[in-house]
Amino acid sequence: MIKLDIQERDGFLIMKDFPENCIFNKVKTGCGATTIALTNDENYIIAVPTTELIENKCYPIEDGDGNVRFWKRHERKAGLSPVVDNLFGLYGNFTYELKKKLRSYLSTTGVKKIICTYDKIDKLMEFIDAKDFKILIDEYHNFLKQYSFRDKAINGVLAHFRDFKSYCFISATPIPEELKPIIFNGIPEYIADWKTVDDVTVYPYHTDKPYMVAAQFIKTYQSKGCLNVNGIESKEAYFFINSVNEIKAILTQTQLTEDDYKIICADNDKNRRTLKGYTISSSTDAPKKFNFITSKSFEGVDFFSETGLCFVVSNVQNKHTLVSVDMDIPQIIGRIRTKSNPFKNKVVHIFNTKPTDHYITYEDMKSVVQEDINAAQERADLLNNSSLSDKAIKQERELITKAGSESYLSYQDKKFVVNDMVGRLQLYSFLISNVVYQSDKSLRETYAQSGMIVTKGKWHIAPEKFVKELIAEPTFRESHKRYCEIKEHPMTFDLGIIEIEHKYPILGRAYRKLGVETLKRLRTIKAINAALEELEES
Repeated sequence: MIKLDIQERDGFLIMKDFPENCIFNKVKTGCGATTIALTNDENYIIAVPTTELIENKCYPIEDGDGNVRFWKRHERKAGLSPVVDNLFGLYGNFTYELKKKLRSYLSTTGVKKIICTYDKIDKLMEFIDAKDFKILIDEYHNFLKQYSFRDKAINGVLAHFRDFKSYCFISATPIPEELKPIIFNGIPEYIADWKTVDDVTVYPYHTDKPYMVAAQFIKTYQSKGCLNVNGIESKEAYFFINSVNEIKAILTQTQLTEDDYKIICADNDKNRRTLKGYTISSSTDAPKKFNFITSKSFEGVDFFSETGLCFVVSNVQNKHTLVSVDMDIPQIIGRIRTKSNPFKNKVVHIFNTKPTDHYITYEDMKSVVQEDINAAQERADLLNNSSLSDKAIKQERELITKAGSESYLSYQDKKFVVNDMVGRLQLYSFLISNVVYQSDKSLRETYAQSGMIVTKGKWHIAPEKFVKELIAEPTFRESHKRYCEIKEHPMTFDLGIIEIEHKYPILGRAYRKLGVETLKRLRTIKAINAALEELEES
């Protein structure tokens, strides 16, 4: 790994361009790396993992002049950005109309900037001369994490990246060395040499029922009006949880209204059925008090909040919710971009664990995967050295296609080659499910070991006792204060009022008989009782 002297200002990269034909570990999330490719004088294709990330760049909430605008769903369309000069967003269905827009854009003079999802690279090749463009493959660590369900899109990028004028794979959380696929062998890797790095505080909380604890945090926000962390009040919560089923369970448990929640997930038929009765939003919509975010916005998407605190919810019974400490957590921590937010580099991780019921170790698993890769190489050598007919080659290719993301072989440049991405993903999944989330101790140890390696800064791991205190039952004084605040400013219906009146019926009776101004001055049950008795006697 090569240290790269960088130009930086206030935590942002101000380089004119990236190093060429390399992997670039930018170390920090949210440091403006993508902006370099979007604004310099080079023709660039920026390949990104999600539609959400494209819309976040093409339809930013805040423009260059500081004007704030929340874009409605029908206003966000693939094509030329109405905000960012000369930026073309290529995503969604590649319709005739979109192709027409793309051809028109490419026919104009001047520097070209196209930001597209991974799956569009293969289709884009017929519209451009790749040698006229540099390519930036953003958040490339997703090649490993998402290969099982995005193999075709990822293989499309890997088949063409060397065709461009130059290429750069970029991420703040690159694929760890022992999980790096063969195709990256020989590609130099640079690491940004920052003068300063941010310290991070993680609040791990081990529980049997993660979504119930998440619901308890929401109820604490409701009953107290905020979450008090070391004397500082958080009034918004961002829950990163990669499961719409778990999100629905939390919403059902807390009975949040549409005024209070925002759900950011893929807007498809399956999710709409699961979330029936709830509204799916986008990162470009106005924030709410409680924001629920799936993996489509774990990285590259900007959120702005003065007091928002990030929560991660992981449930071992749902493997999609298991986040990695080295690749996912740093990305999530970097999502809130408001510099003045005191919780900007803090995250609460709510999780459960499952002891392994077998005796295979991680080292054993590495050996198994390597044996599979070696066997695949034998098959590739045999197929390439034999005189197969065109029909036989076609049959072998059809078998590879049928196996999809589970095939250890692929067919490139008229020869069979090993696709070790399958084995690396298998190893990664084993590490997360059977090692990291095996116990509370193993997760905490992973945090302690990974912090300095990943971000080069200090990771402070808070004791569980601290988190328990955050969601402790509110005292009467806290409930009294919150009750008076709600009654004094009854803008919307607040479920917190019901819970407070259920626990302290005297508050409801005092409000109805004494009014909110009098009740505000009476801060103990004894004082309230005395005032009610005096009223009754008179």
